[in-house]
Amino acid sequence: MSYIEKNLMEGEQIIYEARQHWMIYWKPFVLLLIAIGLFAIPTSDVTLIMQICMSVLLLVVAGIWALNLYGGRKYILTNRRLILKRGLVRRESTDLVLRRCEGVSISQSIIGRMLSYGTVTVSTGEVANEFQLIEHPVTFATQINQQIMKAANGVQIDN
Repeated sequence: MSYIEKNLMEGEQIIYEARQHWMIYWKPFVLLLIAIGLFAIPTSDVTLIMQICMSVLLLVVAGIWALNLYGGRKYILTNRRLILKRGLVRRESTDLVLRRCEGVSISQSIIGRMLSYGTVTVSTGEVANEFQLIEHPVTFATQINQQIMKAANGVQIDN
């Protein structure tokens, strides 16, 4: 049982789980390619050791960077709230009560539209929470809007 499932309120159901798009890893992937490319350069024995050290260093940096970007992030929409959970070792969680949410907006670049990712912003009056590099942001925003409308009208959901 996951952290989210353990902490659901009575009668609360998970409606949708948004995922981060694979594009969050493009910079660590470039480092990985550079590390692999270092071996394509012909060298002598002395510089081979330096190439191996630099490749290992780049691989470690790329791995730590990718792990930090992922960060154990979960974006969960329930019939009562929107939950953002992040952290692998140290956990941080943000809950947005749907009845207090006022608006949802989507921001996508041209590449984001082609690859189906973007930023979904949910406003709760004075605070705006951004969910960046979300896979299928239009679907996520639509699901949030549906749940906001149902919460505002006091409709219970039986999925």
